[in-house]
Amino acid sequence: MIASMVTLSALLLATSAFGDDDSSRAKLLGRWQQSDGNGENKSTWTLESSGGSMRVSSSNGSQTVADFECNTVGKECTIEDAGRPSKVSMWFNGPKLVELETRGAQIVKRRFSITGDGDTMNLETIPIVPPAKVETTHFKRTPSAVAKH
Repeated sequence: MIASMVTLSALLLATSAFGDDDSSRAKLLGRWQQSDGNGENKSTWTLESSGGSMRVSSSNGSQTVADFECNTVGKECTIEDAGRPSKVSMWFNGPKLVELETRGAQIVKRRFSITGDGDTMNLETIPIVPPAKVETTHFKRTPSAVAKH
């Protein structure tokens, strides 16, 4: 029931997203490495555009955590995250990329946004079920990254 409500909310938000600013959204594309923390096992996110879809990969150190492709109109995709089956919905809310992941009874929302000069990305991780503290992680664009458009 909760998952259905969250999915419906995601679809409604996707249709109400305003400002189709492609240039702001394009700034999210590329490879991003964690810039805060103690420097060990930094996480990396790669975002690539593929038509109406987004290819997303995430690693923690040398271990790949997620690698999937999903549309950006809020339609649910079945993926494997950290070796476990999950469902993901993605959409843009203005210049922010929003990802809603359901893994079993756990639901997590992530918001990717660009700050400053375009070489810094913030990732907000918002646990919905079970509720927990929101975390914001900061990433720097890796200079050798080539994003697909």
